[in-house]
Amino acid sequence: WQLCFNLMGSSDNTVELSGKAMNEKEFVFSDGSHSHFVIVKTIAYNLFGRYELGAHLPLEKGDRHYLKIKGGNFATMMFWFHRSLCLYAMAGENKMKNREYMAQAKGIHKELIDSLDNKNPNVLRYVCLLNAEKAALKQKKTQEEIRKLYNDAI
Repeated sequence: WQLCFNLMGSSDNTVELSGKAMNEKEFVFSDGSHSHFVIVKTIAYNLFGRYELGAHLPLEKGDRHYLKIKGGNFATMMFWFHRSLCLYAMAGENKMKNREYMAQAKGIHKELIDSLDNKNPNVLRYVCLLNAEKAALKQKKTQEEIRKLYNDAI
């Protein structure tokens, strides 16, 4: 709930999950709750434009088990989508580490495409938007072609 409060402007800090619903600094995590925390933090970082934090948020051992793409639930797909968006954004902002960020983003993007190919309709819009982001970064398509990719994602 704290992310919702942050999005409504009810918290002084946009990406720190502290306020009416919880205080992340005082919260005791289990494996499952930490995974959910990572998902929500990544979404917050992406939505509030803190892409570097979203790209570098560390995953713990238990998180990796829960956040697997193959056979993962909708929240897992949402996490990887937002993580990939953060990575693509960082690839555009940080020319020195462009290859590193692009490689990670492309890997996640490919996994989401594979999930779509395996009949997971829940990732269609994610894949479409990531296609547009990738095309915009590579600049190998015309502005009109890129605009069409973004419109297709909507």
